[in-house]
Formats: sequence, C-alpha cells, structure tokens
Amino acid sequence: MNTVAFIPLIKQVLMDWRVIFITVAMVLIVSIAKYVVNYRKKPVVVKRRTVVKKAPPSPAPAEGAEEEGAAAAEE
Repeated sequence: MNTVAFIPLIKQVLMDWRVIFITVAMVLIVSIAKYVVNYRKKPVVVKRRTVVKKAPPSPAPAEGAEEEGAAAAEE
C-alpha cells in the first residue's frame, strides 16, 4: 500500500463515529481523574470562642468599714 492510498484510509478511520465517541469519552475520563487526583480539601478552621474575663472581686466595703471603725474606736 502506497502513501497516496494510505491518507484516505486514515481520514475514514478518524471520521468514524466510534473513534470520535471513544476519543471524547477518554478526554472526559482523564479530565475527571486529573481533577480527583489534584483535589485538595480546604483546611478545617477551628473557631475559638471569645473568652470573657471576669472582673477581679472588689474588696467588700463592710470589711474596710469595720477595720476603720475599730481603729477609730481604739483611739
């Protein structure tokens, strides 16, 4: 078979609907496989609650008044 007769044969093979269908299917399958292999999940973000700091306990006024009162009475 010479090259002149070989070119129309290649054209007929490439224009066949089965070859076109298989080529399109393979491109889709390879694209999906590439997407699955390269897929990365987003890192999990840990949400922290805001910590409310409690105010330091204020000194009891009754204790201070008793001490002052006792000191005043002693004088």
